[in-house]
Amino acid sequence: MQSCKLLRLALMAMLALLAGCMTDSVMLVHPQTQQAAQCGPYYYTGTSSGLFSKAAAMERERDCISDYQRQGYERR
Repeated sequence: MQSCKLLRLALMAMLALLAGCMTDSVMLVHPQTQQAAQCGPYYYTGTSSGLFSKAAAMERERDCISDYQRQGYERR
């Protein structure tokens, strides 16, 4: 009975960890064409490192914004 409670508690903790959060989306607009582009939202979990960490999500967002800015887009 005790192991069942521990298993249930571990499962709830894992689900809470995997539920995660997401970054805000960032809108960019090309000043000549008025074409809009969106970066994000990017999802992350409560882990401190790895593919689904907040740092990885922020890096993906930064890369996306940089790519569009190199093409002439501006943040709005």
